[in-house]
Amino acid sequence: MLNKLLFHHFPNIKSWLTRLQYEFLSTLNLKKDVLYMNFGYTAHHHGDEPIPLDPEDEIHRYPMQLYYHVAKHIDWENAEALEVSSGRGGGAHFIMRQFKPKSYTGVDFSTRAIEFCRQHYNNVEGLKFHHGNAEALTFADNSFDVVVNVEASLYYPNITKFYEHVRRVLKPDGYFLYTDLRYEEKVAIWHAQLKNMGLKLIKEEDITNNVLKAMELDRERRKHLVDKYVPAILRKQFYHFAGLTPNSPNARPHLENRRYWYFVLQKT
Repeated sequence: MLNKLLFHHFPNIKSWLTRLQYEFLSTLNLKKDVLYMNFGYTAHHHGDEPIPLDPEDEIHRYPMQLYYHVAKHIDWENAEALEVSSGRGGGAHFIMRQFKPKSYTGVDFSTRAIEFCRQHYNNVEGLKFHHGNAEALTFADNSFDVVVNVEASLYYPNITKFYEHVRRVLKPDGYFLYTDLRYEEKVAIWHAQLKNMGLKLIKEEDITNNVLKAMELDRERRKHLVDKYVPAILRKQFYHFAGLTPNSPNARPHLENRRYWYFVLQKT
């Protein structure tokens, strides 16, 4: 309870600890077991059909479906895209295969994650990865048709700087495809920050229930990965990192009174 109150009122502490957890994961030999770092998405309870996947991709279905939902609303033909906080590159690779943009660049603050991506996806034409800071992107103005950010910005110390760089590197008419979560009482502030970006809001959607359902369906895989790779003394913290209840990882997942939103914004 103390940790929850501390993290809620001092989010920078949680940001710092989460980055430490992420860097620790980068030191582990996770192989192909962990290619995605998001909570996932499913639209099954809306009656929609799940996206078709190759058999080897089924294990990553729910995280892949989140990327599909993020990416499906725009035309990707000849697009030059940037993903900020691309993690272990699974989403970048999926978008390259599924939507076939002209190029896709992933940026992440973890040098180990970038090294993994460069080795694992070295034969994918048009896909490249660079070390970088979300709040200090080094790309020229008007460089990209699309900027993607999936479940990462809640850990940025200065979200305003990130938004400024997104707007700067987007080409005119370019799209910002964005999904993340915030505590319920901070959602209005978050929306106001997005409004102040100077981009046109094309679409917004509360997908909290979709994410929670995916977390429930994917719970066993997530618990197995933590049990397999993380030392027992650290597992409670990593159950939390994986969206599981630390003291009862077999319980139904929850988002701690946070809401998960998806946005499409355009630079006009």
